[in-house]
Amino acid sequence: MHVHSLQKNSYCLNNLTREAKSWCYISRQEYMTNQLDNILIVEDEPLIAEDISDTLQDAGYGIAGIAHSADAAIKILKNSSPSLALLDINIDGHIDGLMLAKIINNDFNVPFIFLTSFTDEKTLNEVKKLKPFGFIVKPFDDKELITNIELAIDKFKEESKELASVESNLNDSFFLKQDGSLIKVSTSEILYAEAFDNYCFIHTHEKKYLLPHTLKAISQKLEGNLFLRIHRSFLVNLNAIEVINEDHLLINNKCIPVAKSSKAELLNRISLL
Repeated sequence: MHVHSLQKNSYCLNNLTREAKSWCYISRQEYMTNQLDNILIVEDEPLIAEDISDTLQDAGYGIAGIAHSADAAIKILKNSSPSLALLDINIDGHIDGLMLAKIINNDFNVPFIFLTSFTDEKTLNEVKKLKPFGFIVKPFDDKELITNIELAIDKFKEESKELASVESNLNDSFFLKQDGSLIKVSTSEILYAEAFDNYCFIHTHEKKYLLPHTLKAISQKLEGNLFLRIHRSFLVNLNAIEVINEDHLLINNKCIPVAKSSKAELLNRISLL
């Protein structure tokens, strides 16, 4: 079983054939019952990227694409729906792996695993904030990579099921999970949702609830006739709006910014006399 090199400039291809490598772990084909999971590989060293691709295909995965920069990765994400992304932290370009992870959290519902040789305290603190589904330190072997991917995809699918069931729409109501309990909240009670790093606050007249999901995920559940995302950090209940000004609005005495790109749709959605 080969080892992925810590130093890119000293990396060399392993000569093991795919047939030989397949003995290193049980083929996923023996227990795969769903459609093929596709992986996005973000790695700026072509030889390493291709070798990871070979390893994943040997294990029964599909390849959503190979990106050597964050810009290329974003293009792939916009045109496909990978099951998971492998992100090298130290990639070339103006956007590194950490910045790319933040973009994925905000704009794409895709889990990711970091691949890196950086284990310093500063990097680890930044990684924790981004809530990755895995963190693999180079050098790593095939079995370690496949195991981490398998666990990450399973965890993401379970969390997605929980989000769909716990916060599913039941007769215009939602159940929010708080401190081990399920609390029923009517959608009409929700004044607005506010992004908080990789979490989200749901505000009602009575209290606010912190949910372990991004505003994008909550928007997918709430956005519709009653709700509108008016800013990168805010989703509002149109019926709860009290005042609309040039660049902000008021809900329950809370001043909420309105993005220029959302102003026209906001005015189109409300009733004017």
